[in-house]
Amino acid sequence: MKAVFSPACLGYSFPGHPESPERVRRIRDALKAAGYGFVAAGPASEKDVLLAHAREHLGRVRSGSYSDPDTPPLGIRFPLAAAGVAIKAAQVLGFALTRPPGHHAGRDFLGGFCYFNNIAIAVRKLGRRTAILDLDVHHGNGTQDIFLGDDKVLYVSLHQVPHYPGTGLRSEGNCLNFPLPPGTAESAYLKALGKALGSVAHFKPEVLAVSMGFDTYAGDPLGGMRITAGGYGTIGAMVGGLGLPTFAVLEGGYSEKTGELCLGFLEGF
Repeated sequence: MKAVFSPACLGYSFPGHPESPERVRRIRDALKAAGYGFVAAGPASEKDVLLAHAREHLGRVRSGSYSDPDTPPLGIRFPLAAAGVAIKAAQVLGFALTRPPGHHAGRDFLGGFCYFNNIAIAVRKLGRRTAILDLDVHHGNGTQDIFLGDDKVLYVSLHQVPHYPGTGLRSEGNCLNFPLPPGTAESAYLKALGKALGSVAHFKPEVLAVSMGFDTYAGDPLGGMRITAGGYGTIGAMVGGLGLPTFAVLEGGYSEKTGELCLGFLEGF
């Protein structure tokens, strides 16, 4: 799986905010050291954003005319850059080093460090029958909001409950949720993942899109799962074992080991 990156994803920071440039820089540096090449990506267009979001939402992100303590006004440049990285990853079947993340951004709302829903924009632009597998520790409420009722897309999420944003407690229509308690051991997580992948296979998608969060790691400051560093290789192998055309988009992951975890996932895949 190729790595897709834009330097713009390192171009902003908020003092004390966990969503910092370091988390993507660690991944980029680890992949470079391992010999990965990088595919460059330009920004998404506003027309691309409107494939998944309301025009009013686009305007609020552009102007900063909203209030969300976790998601400070940022302007439109960096969210467009992240969405562009996801679009390119979908085109080349790569791993998108996206920042800001996206799966908490719904059709007409933002939150949880997310402005535009990168994976949703990429999936809509691709226009193929797609399964989205969300492996972030948090439920992708924004992705579910965008795709609920869309018969061309299956959304499948493994996430910790209780935890932000408090959604994903049960499955609904084409959105299958696997809520897991805090402290879930790696063995139990992998068992749930096996069931989730069975649902993906049953859907028979043309493409698999992975919202990949590394905040399920046992040492992550914002999570409560117990996945080991070595577990990400197993996760990658299980996902890759479906044999589907696959791309992945970075969501969360805030520990100092993010680079090692991402490398393990890609090498397992």
